[in-house]
Amino acid sequence: MKISLLSIALFTFSLSAAQAAEFPLASCAGWNGTLVSRSGTDSSAAVMEGNVNQANFQEYCERDPGGETRAHGGKLTVKQCVAMYTKENGRDTFRSTANCSEGTLSFEPSAGTPQSVTFPLPENSDVSCASGMPPLIEQFRLLCPQAAQEFHLMDDE
Repeated sequence: MKISLLSIALFTFSLSAAQAAEFPLASCAGWNGTLVSRSGTDSSAAVMEGNVNQANFQEYCERDPGGETRAHGGKLTVKQCVAMYTKENGRDTFRSTANCSEGTLSFEPSAGTPQSVTFPLPENSDVSCASGMPPLIEQFRLLCPQAAQEFHLMDDE
């Protein structure tokens, strides 16, 4: 019986780890966060919350789009880069809410200006990396996959 309970517990834990997802923040150059919770998927009150952690900064510093590490012409080691961003941004949290039937998404960063968007986007919308729209589209896909498919926001279409 103990083995069975332990197996179930390990399976559940590994399933949770496998289901862990990114909280889309990066619009090409930045880092993503880690999804901490998600509820109400495909509803009028869909919510997801996330934070940043050492793994997010590790991925960013290894990719190093800003040329900060020695491997990319900068002065920092990857370890120093991770430590710097962990110190500066390691407590950042994020929250997005969506009303899937209305096609609305609101993103609340720890710092900076909250953003809102309504889908479907107008035909001439800027969805480039510079616009900041790619992570908002990804957040909507996570919260409202059925509506995202209806609005033709899914990758497989």
